Amino acid sequence: MFKQRKDGVVMPQVSDSKQENRDLKGYVTALRDLGGNLRGYVEFSQGLLEPSLPVPNGVVGRDGAVSQMRYGVYRNNVMASLIDALAANFPALHNLVGRDYFRALAAEFVRAHPPEQPVLSEFGDKFSEFIAGFSPLANYPYLKDVATMEWAWLGAYHSADHEGMAVDALSKIDPELLGDVVFTAIPASSLVYSPFALSEIWEQNRSEKVTGVMPKTNQAILICRPDMDVTLIGLAQDVAEFAELLFAGETLGEAAEEVSSRFDTFDLSAALSCLLAARVFASVSDKASA
Repeated sequence: MFKQRKDGVVMPQVSDSKQENRDLKGYVTALRDLGGNLRGYVEFSQGLLEPSLPVPNGVVGRDGAVSQMRYGVYRNNVMASLIDALAANFPALHNLVGRDYFRALAAEFVRAHPPEQPVLSEFGDKFSEFIAGFSPLANYPYLKDVATMEWAWLGAYHSADHEGMAVDALSKIDPELLGDVVFTAIPASSLVYSPFALSEIWEQNRSEKVTGVMPKTNQAILICRPDMDVTLIGLAQDVAEFAELLFAGETLGEAAEEVSSRFDTFDLSAALSCLLAARVFASVSDKASA
């Protein structure tokens, strides 16, 4: 059968069934090509982080032969950029173990936990856990806590901006209702606990002051950013537990009663004043409206 086009040219007309088969054949071919491309992508990306793997198919030089050197340059650049990102995210840890050891450690981490998203400033969420299980560092358990604190600092630095509520916010609430109020913490806030002197390690390796009086061991550090700068505040254990309960949504009365049952010296007024001064809370409301 023939069909005349608008320009007058007569063309053979393809039946609907034949046209459908032709379209499907092209679709299947495209899927096969896509599958091959995906396999090639996986081979290429896996080889970037594992030097023992062979050069992927298709990586050739100008002479058409497989180019180990060309792929090696790309592989080295990728690994170096990821290690540099970790060094930028964990400067205290980098300083503690030294450049060479850090880069070797970071390379092991990158191979075990390659980035799952493209934002390098958010790369390293599993670094502390990795260090805790890294046998060559078993005699340096404080390094894991240093990495935990650095990651918490980074999280506060990059969290959404939210102004901390005013210190006198509670003065506007009926005193008889204070026991039932709940607090909402600002996004840029977290607590880090450690049996080691993290504050001293931090100040020596990052030149940032950790304010507040703390014991030499069993430290609790509040990391928050109520304004532009990240602040680090040492808390007594009872104050830290009190803050954690409030962060979890317990009422002021519930949190105070729970902490008082475990710490005979707990001072509710002093603890609340400390947290309000840190401006770690975004808002406060009664439990019924929360």
